[in-house]
Amino acid sequence: MATKKHKPNIKLPPKTSWHLYSLQELYPEKFIKVVTKILKKEYLLIK
Repeated sequence: MATKKHKPNIKLPPKTSWHLYSLQELYPEKFIKVVTKILKKEYLLIK
């Protein structure tokens, strides 16, 4: 029986830069949260 190699649990930093096209793929609740933070200038919008 072969043993599986597990990847170490590495947490990525939260996404703070958003492209217009990536916003289109979000669920409505997540979209609202991200757009609110963009308007507060907590996140960066990339055009």
